[in-house]
Amino acid sequence: MDPATAAVMVLLRCSPVEGSVCKPVDMAPTMYASLDLCMASLKARLASAPNGETVGRCRPVDATVTDTLPVGYTRVFVTRGLGGDAITSTYLVQQER
Repeated sequence: MDPATAAVMVLLRCSPVEGSVCKPVDMAPTMYASLDLCMASLKARLASAPNGETVGRCRPVDATVTDTLPVGYTRVFVTRGLGGDAITSTYLVQQER
């Protein structure tokens, strides 16, 4: 799993009675290790929705922006230099299995 390809699935339930208004499904977004895994799961989730009342999307997640990590990864901080001249870099590293 590459952290650059982590993805999240978000589902909306739409009601034709309310003028095609769509609202988030009452569940937390689901994280996936890759966009491909998310898309496969999305296809199965939408197939079980009657009459297209549920819509969904999979989107890549930038772990450095959301401050969340894909499963199996950890954050490693490397500091170079001393005192005020020190520079710290952050890396996402796959954990050993």
